[in-house]
Amino acid sequence: MKLIEATGSLIHRLRLSVMTKIAIALSLLVTFLIAAVGATVFLRDYAMFNKELQDKGWNIVNSALQFSGSYLQAGNTESLNNLVKTVSTYQDISYAMVMDTGGKIIAHTDDKQTGGKLNDEVTRNALAAKTNVMEIRKNEYGKPLIMDFYAPINTSTGTVGYFRLGIDMSGLTKHVNNTILSILLICLAAIAAGISLAGLISKRILKKPLRDLTAATEKLATGDFSYKVPVHYQDELGDLATSFNTMSIHLANLIQSVKSSAFDINNSAEQILGRLQTSDRANNRLSHTFDLLKQNTEEQVAILKQSIGLYEQLSGQSKQAMDSILQILHEVNQTARLGENGASAISKIAVNITESSRSLMDARNLLKHLEVKSNKFSKTIDYFSNLLDKNNAFTLQVALQAARSGNSELTQAAEELHGISEDSLKQIKQMSRELAEVQNSWLAAESALGENTKRLADGQESVKEAGETLDQVLQSLLQSKEIIEEIAAAAQRQSASIADIRQGQSGIIDELLKSINKSSGAGSDAKLQTESLHDIDSLAKKLMRMVDRLNVLSLQFKI
Repeated sequence: MKLIEATGSLIHRLRLSVMTKIAIALSLLVTFLIAAVGATVFLRDYAMFNKELQDKGWNIVNSALQFSGSYLQAGNTESLNNLVKTVSTYQDISYAMVMDTGGKIIAHTDDKQTGGKLNDEVTRNALAAKTNVMEIRKNEYGKPLIMDFYAPINTSTGTVGYFRLGIDMSGLTKHVNNTILSILLICLAAIAAGISLAGLISKRILKKPLRDLTAATEKLATGDFSYKVPVHYQDELGDLATSFNTMSIHLANLIQSVKSSAFDINNSAEQILGRLQTSDRANNRLSHTFDLLKQNTEEQVAILKQSIGLYEQLSGQSKQAMDSILQILHEVNQTARLGENGASAISKIAVNITESSRSLMDARNLLKHLEVKSNKFSKTIDYFSNLLDKNNAFTLQVALQAARSGNSELTQAAEELHGISEDSLKQIKQMSRELAEVQNSWLAAESALGENTKRLADGQESVKEAGETLDQVLQSLLQSKEIIEEIAAAAQRQSASIADIRQGQSGIIDELLKSINKSSGAGSDAKLQTESLHDIDSLAKKLMRMVDRLNVLSLQFKI
């Protein structure tokens, strides 16, 4: 059995054809069956032959015992010798002897052995047993050689000796060898028959279907799914051919589906690539627009810084004018209290009025310079308005391209950017209108300064004429006092408004610079650029509040 398993393992490891494997397997099966049957027959035949020898030996021994007892008791050795000689003539008899109870040979087929004594272990055991004993002696190779029979010779007086018979087992050995040879020949014949039968079965049943399957597999490997395996028999091989044909159909459908899916994926990839390219161009254009906005914003920041410098100068002039006005007011009070010193006080008042007139003229000149800067700022606002108009048109174009490419995030960002640009444009236009109103207010303030200057000149003339009557001088002083108080209040409010405007412009400049830096770092990120536009919108609202303060300043100048 182990030999068959080892042979089967070797067949699996070697690359053999199916027909060869079937032939080997069938031959091994037939050999195993023949060997099993032969072994069974051999063992049964051997046992039967062995039993026949034993029966033959005991029959001869029992027959000899009937005569040997009386011969031995009578001491008739000649009859005993004749008896053993007669027994030796039987087939397969190797020897026969008669021994006394001490193991001495009384009669033997070989006369030379007569008179001798046997003292071997087997003989001693048989003599001690005093019963029938059968032993098989083997040669040096372990094969059966002699079948020994020991039987006691009993008489009425007891055991008087032993009869020993040896049967030659060479016939049995020869029979065994012949049987083994016959079994081997039958096995060889069975192997030859099994190989022939396996070859015939394989050739007629397996070879053609397997060859068709091999050809179909080669066709399938080259991509030809139209080849069909012919079905020769309605058995397992036929089912295999049918399953193979079904598999070919499924594989053809699967390959076609994979090709279609690959084509769809390729088209989708091309569409995505086109959308990415469109989005990249839109981001580049948006980045270019922000670069222009950054450049123009930096120029406007420089203008605002110059305006802050002018506001500081105007604030200083306003402080000087206010100091002069306060001093004039103090002198007028002294003149009113000290009427007797009116002439001297009037001279001082005239001098102070002259200085105040000069300060007011300086303030008027500063207002004219501020009006020039305001015109430049108005142009800046107009430039921002035009830039936002262009940005609205570009944002609309970006939104259309984003909608066409299907980029929802870019579309939403473009819409938010468009809304912020619209709000910023509205705020800037409103700021432009309010700035125009501020300019008009500055013109009114300039006119008021001119009138105040003229009043001071008139007051100076009145002071010179005050010498005629003290009452007229005091009355003029009171009028001048009221005018100076109004001018002082207006100058104080003017200084506060200028300080607030200067502080607001500084904050706006800082936030504009932050927005510029933020736009520079945004690059092509639409989200960050949208946040920058939110910051610009917030700055525009702060500019609106600054314009409101300029309106308040203009009202103060009107007073």
